[in-house]
Amino acid sequence: MLILPVALAVGALGLLARGRRRVVLTLAVAAPILSVLALAAQYLPSGLESCTASTSGPMVCRSLPAVYAWAGPVPYLIAIGLIVLSLAPLASARVGKWWPAAASALLQAIPQVISFGGFIDWAPALAVTIAVAFALIGPRTAGQPTPAASPNR
Repeated sequence: MLILPVALAVGALGLLARGRRRVVLTLAVAAPILSVLALAAQYLPSGLESCTASTSGPMVCRSLPAVYAWAGPVPYLIAIGLIVLSLAPLASARVGKWWPAAASALLQAIPQVISFGGFIDWAPALAVTIAVAFALIGPRTAGQPTPAASPNR
């Protein structure tokens, strides 16, 4: 339900950044920073709890970092992969092409869908990546044929 409004907002951010090189570069630099911050957030106490109780005293609960629930190397590999994929907006801004950021956004969305939001802390980096892709898409001009439809080819 929230995907469509968020996608529209991110697309609008990208379209507002179109033609503004510094804004696009700022968004591109923000993506890896947000991704590293998402990994750091996994080490902060969060909604995961560990409770101990005894027959002689009260139950004591404490908040644990999310990484305590990560079993095996796969979540760590996914997290590192998401950080590497968040570098694609920098490459897109450097070469001026939209498709590296778009491909990265598609690949970043896969763990979000498969894990049912288990990597939701990486959503801001994904949003910025999508915004960079939208910002780098060239403008369409009405009335001019596309190169493939040109009669001079």
